[in-house]
Amino acid sequence: MFQIHHRQLSRAASAALLWVATAASGQSSEGPILIGQSGGFTGGQAEYAKDVKAGIEAAFAGVNANGGIGGRLVRLVTADDGGKREAVLANTKKLVEVDKVLALIGYTSGAGTEGSLAYIEQARVPILSPATGNMGIRSTTSSYLFHTRAGYADEMAKIVGHVAQLGYTRVALAYLDDVGPANLKSMQDALAAHKLRAAAVVGLNRNADDFSPQVAALLAANPQLVVFISNAKPIVKIVQGMRAGGYGGQFATSSFSGPRVVEDLKDNARGLIMIQVLPQPKKDHLKFQREFHADLKTAAPGMKANYTVLEGYIAGRVLVDGLKRSNAASSRAQLVSALESLSDLDYGGYRIRLSRSDRSGSRFVDLGVVADGGRLVF
Repeated sequence: MFQIHHRQLSRAASAALLWVATAASGQSSEGPILIGQSGGFTGGQAEYAKDVKAGIEAAFAGVNANGGIGGRLVRLVTADDGGKREAVLANTKKLVEVDKVLALIGYTSGAGTEGSLAYIEQARVPILSPATGNMGIRSTTSSYLFHTRAGYADEMAKIVGHVAQLGYTRVALAYLDDVGPANLKSMQDALAAHKLRAAAVVGLNRNADDFSPQVAALLAANPQLVVFISNAKPIVKIVQGMRAGGYGGQFATSSFSGPRVVEDLKDNARGLIMIQVLPQPKKDHLKFQREFHADLKTAAPGMKANYTVLEGYIAGRVLVDGLKRSNAASSRAQLVSALESLSDLDYGGYRIRLSRSDRSGSRFVDLGVVADGGRLVF
């Protein structure tokens, strides 16, 4: 009778365990650690998505320059979704099933992330740092979703609280209409907390070219302030249209507008209130800030540091810290456990707190106003 010796059995068991771990992660335990990103690299949020990608790759360049994670390099695999909700889900399936990524990171469509969460939960793949404050995904309970920035509820509470103290009573709301109701609700709830109701509410298509109906509706309402949760393109068109129509009030944008809205608006940017959920990106007096600038220079020479790039960089650094904590994460489950253990990360005073029961990451929100020359003054 054929016999298997104890040593052979142990080797067979070890091989079986290695196969199980590999199947669970979708990757080999050798070669690069693949991380997937679906982003709107074309369409109305292309510049925003490219900035997030640059920041993530800068964080990976930093760790790779020092030998990677356990000798393995970390590599970003990207897929363009054009800012379209249905394309995000298709990209997610490809990244997980074909590219075999260990985790997902830096998605730039809140609507697309929201539409992909059921599949992500089923596939049991961690997704870190969607570059959005989308409240639909924050109100969803997921074992695999981790945030590293404040949500729109925090942003809206900050801006409405500020203008309410100034005595504003007429505030109009403009939001992307391809998402669920949670974003608009966060805006309305912020107003309700100060016993206010929206002077007007308009929905926006992030990739549209004509916003004349929204401009007309907002002008007719004559608000003191228009608050946007939108990518840059609709904001630019509406601000330009309202200024041309004689509007003399103020505008405020959520963090999702990205820094290039200032460049696109030119002189019309002056006085724009920009909500920020990260510390100022151009400072370099702390060790973390110097690392950010050095890693960005390595990964993308000539790229200017801005809030969106920094958001991507912090996302990448949190993932790197999770990979280090899990000893290169031979499985997705290991990486999830490691991310849940990151209870107090300090990135130059910007703190990330993650746990099994709290995935919000950060509640940091600040307000800046665009001054002459496009400078943001706090």
